[in-house]
Amino acid sequence: MPTLYVQEQGATVHKRDQQVVISKDGKTLESIPLNKIDQVVLMGRGVQMSTALLVDLLARDIPVMLTNQRGSRHYATLTAGPSRFGPLRIQQIARVADSAWALELARAQIAAKLANQRGLLSATGWAAANTAIRQIEGAVAGLAQATTIDAVRGYEGAAAAGYFGAWKTVFQQGWSFQGRAFYPPPDPLNAMLSFGYTLLLHDVLTAVQFTGLDPYLGTFHVIETGRPSLALDLMEEFRPLIVDRLVLDLVGSGTVTPKMVERPVERPEAVYLAASARRALIDRYEALMQQLTRLPTGEQTPFRRVVLLQAQAVARVVRGEQARYVGYTP
Repeated sequence: MPTLYVQEQGATVHKRDQQVVISKDGKTLESIPLNKIDQVVLMGRGVQMSTALLVDLLARDIPVMLTNQRGSRHYATLTAGPSRFGPLRIQQIARVADSAWALELARAQIAAKLANQRGLLSATGWAAANTAIRQIEGAVAGLAQATTIDAVRGYEGAAAAGYFGAWKTVFQQGWSFQGRAFYPPPDPLNAMLSFGYTLLLHDVLTAVQFTGLDPYLGTFHVIETGRPSLALDLMEEFRPLIVDRLVLDLVGSGTVTPKMVERPVERPEAVYLAASARRALIDRYEALMQQLTRLPTGEQTPFRRVVLLQAQAVARVVRGEQARYVGYTP
């Protein structure tokens, strides 16, 4: 269990010997050995963690993430601190301020994303995929000539329109999917995508912070207060490979259905996953992140490690140890 997700409201998470214990109303719900956990995600304000456990986790370099109850919003990531990475962060600030360097990194990351979108669509066998693939290929050609990050964003948006346009053709009946939308998600499929992207962001943030990079200093995503731009940048290439893929798997197998959602009375336009759907998605996500995939060297390694390797590649480019960033496209 590399990632421990605690969803049960009213639950308390504490340490007993070398075990992480989840309890509620005096009853133990689950007990997991500390050495089996790589990170912890607390979902909702009704989940409490003891200070003793928190300090122990941070001392072991195990990050603790805080999200809302539905997992649709990431509040914070608690770590032992990045102070030992001062020189790398100074280099990162200088690199991000270099418009030519920033453009090249953003272009490489989005090129990988578009290649992975095209690969996923090709594997679906959808009749609607052909038109979308042509639109993505047009965006790839334009991306190679982009001279500004705004242009990169434009080509990424054009590809996304074609990509999710194909999804709309397939899923507008039954799932009410009219395209990618969020804040809040308006339909069950968007609710699945948003929840999955939040899970993925946890892993990318962990990888970025492990390397010592500042997750808030990115290139493709605009730098704003509270936005982990670099983590969001790095996440782009993994969206189709991990989250989009698992959503299609869950829908295709019937594991998650359009009825497995909640519509808050105070926000009737919003659609969120019910607890059973969240659990199914978490289980599939964890299985996929532990699944072996092939590196360019031929080595087989879990997807979660690939995320870390890509963060380390960004760090090497920042240091000047690697000429350019190459996105992951299996």
